[in-house]
Amino acid sequence: MDLTQQAGILGTGAYLASDLALLLYIFMLVPAMLVGFSFARRHLFVPHHKFTMTAITIINWIIIILLMLVTYRNAVAPNVPRELNRLPFLIPVLHGITGGLAQIIATVLVLRMWLEPSLPRVLRFEPIKPWMRLTLGLWLVTAVLGIAMYVTWNIAGQPPVPSTEINATVEPGIEPTGEVEPTASVEGTADASADVDSTPDAAPPAEVEATVEATPAQ
Repeated sequence: MDLTQQAGILGTGAYLASDLALLLYIFMLVPAMLVGFSFARRHLFVPHHKFTMTAITIINWIIIILLMLVTYRNAVAPNVPRELNRLPFLIPVLHGITGGLAQIIATVLVLRMWLEPSLPRVLRFEPIKPWMRLTLGLWLVTAVLGIAMYVTWNIAGQPPVPSTEINATVEPGIEPTGEVEPTASVEGTADASADVDSTPDAAPPAEVEATVEATPAQ
């Protein structure tokens, strides 16, 4: 079953994959990010923070690969940078930038957590606290942009349709001058009138003169 083509469950017109991703972020991933941050503040790094951070990063990669990359490639990328002055295209681009940075940093930090004993000091990102806070901030900004994109596309009724397609409703070759050109029916009527006028209602003048001459004088 292709979730990107199935009807959604929130009644907004979005596909099922978009609805599930939205609910997953609001009720699972964002709370998990805040819980993981709480674990780090209380120095509960292993296993609490380590497992929470790893799970969030893996789930994020799954959503990015199966949904976000496909949506961006099909609906957004062909219209960038031409349509960046419109929210339906600007928001996904910002969402991709912040989300991409957050995911790359998070992946590096997760690898550091699992491989730390074997990593040289230069690859341990020490001190790690600023990197963790940066990752959380980027993740939260990305989540807000994702919600804004969902609302813009599916609730506000502004799907990512290029402006060139919106303006294509005027048929090419027709100038909006307000002048009305004669139609074929009018021309046909004029031609028919000409045919009627050309039909002789009376005898030609030559025949009239010949009739007068043949009549005997009284």
